[in-house]
Amino acid sequence: MKDRWTIHATAAFGLEAVVKKECEDLGFEGVRVEEGHVLFEGGAREIALANIALTVADRVEVEVVRFSSRDFDSLFDRIYWIPWGEILPEDARFPVTAHTVKSKLASPSDIQSIAKKAIVEKLKETYYRDVFSEEGTLFPVEVRIRKDLCQVLLDTTGEGLFKRGYRKEKGPAPLKETLAAGLVKLSYWTPDRPLFDPFCGSGTILIEAARMARRIDPGLDRDFLAMAWPWVGPDVFKEIRRDRMARIDLDQKLDLMGFDIDESVILKAVKNADLAGVKEDITFVPKKMEEANLRENFGIVISNPPYGKRLEEDREAEALLRTYAQIHGRLRTWSHFIITPSKDLEEWMGREADRRRKLFNGGLETTYYQFHGPDPGLFR
Repeated sequence: MKDRWTIHATAAFGLEAVVKKECEDLGFEGVRVEEGHVLFEGGAREIALANIALTVADRVEVEVVRFSSRDFDSLFDRIYWIPWGEILPEDARFPVTAHTVKSKLASPSDIQSIAKKAIVEKLKETYYRDVFSEEGTLFPVEVRIRKDLCQVLLDTTGEGLFKRGYRKEKGPAPLKETLAAGLVKLSYWTPDRPLFDPFCGSGTILIEAARMARRIDPGLDRDFLAMAWPWVGPDVFKEIRRDRMARIDLDQKLDLMGFDIDESVILKAVKNADLAGVKEDITFVPKKMEEANLRENFGIVISNPPYGKRLEEDREAEALLRTYAQIHGRLRTWSHFIITPSKDLEEWMGREADRRRKLFNGGLETTYYQFHGPDPGLFR
């Protein structure tokens, strides 16, 4: 059984560079980007560390093999020749999913069926039996084919990495925790600067920012599939958790504030922050955005303003964003990082964004507008 793998941290469109930087900061080797995946080399320790510490990635997978395939015979043969008995226990559950893009093998269901058959045939040879109960540990297998390049992957994570465990209460149109973390990472916010979310909802952006400032890894309080795998196991996860817990910073002073007009949503945000261990770090206020009396103190706004799915809702959301631009967008020392499907924000802000990034929020194409304020260091 090999102890080194090519490991994939999957990333949402537009966030690959952020995940790459995280992987480099964690000390992973050979970090590179391929079509929504950030790849690096490692073994059990790197699998555990990636699952526990990555804040923006969606999941962590290990690459079993990659090869070129343009017909089903070669697909079967190459998957069959993998030493599956070294990877899968005799009672393993190994559901197979398939995805194909711009390839001669264009039917996911046929790819899935053939891959499953190839694995079963190999396991028959290894374990000397014809039927497998598949009642044991879960090993999800993914077959990805893009432009005839096939990759066979194992999902080490289970439930997506956005499942931090703290968000029991959700507001309308909740922002995924991994995307919220990505917005913070893409901003200029640092823990010594004020952070304000005028449309905070259930508090996800502020909670993610506070946990980053406190150096609380997102995966400290949850389980992962690979913890039950014989060639990874729970001990390495315990060791990594112990090391990462020692990094937590309880002394950092934070100035984080969130407004939302809906008091019931604010109560949800407070509960979520409490579960996340950062309740004391964030002030949540049930007020309209325009009631915030912001001082010129080089603060940062990161926000996901509401948007409408119907025409009337859309007009209301547009009016809200226009009001924000008129009131807070004119602050001279503040920086504004706003994710919205609106194409008119720059017009309302009265300036071009310093940067724009296309991101998808809940399947909706949005733009992350970045309006940079002055560097506070120049005024010290």
